Amino acid sequence: MQTTLKVEPLTPAAFAPYGEIIGARDDIPADFQSDSGKQEWLVDFHSGTPLITVVKTPYQGADFSRLESHSQVTQAFLPLGGAPAVIAVGRADAESPEPPQPGQVRAFLLDGSCGIRLGKGIWHSMDRMPLREADTFWAMISDHETQNDLYQRGEAMTLTRIVDYSTAFGTTFHISPDPA
Repeated sequence: MQTTLKVEPLTPAAFAPYGEIIGARDDIPADFQSDSGKQEWLVDFHSGTPLITVVKTPYQGADFSRLESHSQVTQAFLPLGGAPAVIAVGRADAESPEPPQPGQVRAFLLDGSCGIRLGKGIWHSMDRMPLREADTFWAMISDHETQNDLYQRGEAMTLTRIVDYSTAFGTTFHISPDPA
């Protein structure tokens, strides 16, 4: 079986259940504004020991089956160039260790004009998937603890959960690039 995800525009309201958009805003800055007109908005980032990496994601098509979730970190992804991409996200019941049902997974367009910050525990695709045959590049802000946990892969991981939807739910995901 295959679950088709329509790509949705990335708007603050639509993405709010999963995190926040990182970019210029139209609202009055709540954090800082100087006499010279400089404005700053804080990004609500929580982690252990911060780690910044550069991630290259090659085009691999529009199909995938795995999502991951990190319990102790809010990851951020800032575009450094390349093709427009899509991220799939889902939110399970906060009290449940179970991943979201296939019908609860959504896909958002990352057009390169802003970044995103995922909330703790938000399920997300392993990659920001390019929509055309070109690589994408991202600055990822995470933490050393979660990255070390990912290197464990498998039963030893304590901060990261990974689910393969083809095994757990009998479905894979297909990205439909046409906006919803």
